[in-house]
Amino acid sequence: TEDRIAFWKSLGVNRVSVGVQSFDDGVLALLSRRHSAQQARVALQSLLAAGFVVSADLMLGLPGLNRRRLEQTLEALVQLSPHHVSVYLLEMDKPHRLALLAQRHAGLFPSEEEAAWQYLTTARFLRRAGYRHYEVSNWARPGFEARHNLRYWQGGVVLACGVGAYGQGRRSRWANTSELGEYMASLESSRFPRTWRSYLTPEAAQAEKVMLRLRLSRGVRWQEAEALAETRPRFWQLLGDFLAAGLARRRGERVRLTPRGWLVSNELFATLV
Repeated sequence: TEDRIAFWKSLGVNRVSVGVQSFDDGVLALLSRRHSAQQARVALQSLLAAGFVVSADLMLGLPGLNRRRLEQTLEALVQLSPHHVSVYLLEMDKPHRLALLAQRHAGLFPSEEEAAWQYLTTARFLRRAGYRHYEVSNWARPGFEARHNLRYWQGGVVLACGVGAYGQGRRSRWANTSELGEYMASLESSRFPRTWRSYLTPEAAQAEKVMLRLRLSRGVRWQEAEALAETRPRFWQLLGDFLAAGLARRRGERVRLTPRGWLVSNELFATLV
C-alpha cells in the first residue's frame, strides 16, 4: 500500500525485493501464491515510482510454466524494468505440497532439460535487455548488484545484527539465535546471542573461497583453483572436465563457469564442501 511504502521511506529503506515468481496467474495459482500477476505489477510500479532500488524474484521449473508463459513473464518483467533480478530453479529435495503434486501430476512440471532451457533462455533474454549476469542466480543493471550478497560471495567480514542473523569473519562463521526472547535476554546481560560458532581450517577456507568465487561471473584466479589440486583432486579433475566441455573458460589468469556450467555447478561445488 502507499502508506506502507511511505513508512519504509521514512525508515531509510532504499532497496526492496519483490517475490514475483511469475507473471502468469495460472502458475501462481498452482504455487498457492496469495498475489496475482496484476498485483505484482502494481507493487513493482509503485516501488519504482517511489524511488526504491527494486529487485524482482522469478522462479523456473514451475508447474505449468511452458515456453509461452515464460516468454510472457520475461517480457512483462523487462517492461517494468526493475534494477535487479534474481532467478531460481525450483528444487524439491524436501517433502512439501509441490513434491506431492509432482508425484501425482508429473506432466505439469518441466523436465530437467526443459528447466535448463528456461534458465539459458532467461539468461539470454535478460542480457539483451541490459542486465549483467554477475552471479549464478542474479542479474543487475550496472551499479545495482546486491552488495550485501557480494560481500558473502567475496569472503568479506559480515556482522550478524538481529534475530537469526548470520555472520562471518575471514575463517569464522556464526549465527544468532532465532528466538526473540533469548536474543533480547542475551543483549540485556551483555552476552553475544550466538547459537553456534565454527572455524575453518586454512585448507577449508581456501576451498570455500574458490567455490564462492566460481558462483560469480568474474570467476576465480587460476592459481587459487590450482592450489587445491593436491588437497581436492576430484575438484581439480572435474574442473578440467568442465573446461574441456565448454562448461568453464579460462582467460588469462582467471577461470570462470559459463551459464551452462552454472547449471551443473553443484557437482563441482560438492567436491569443495
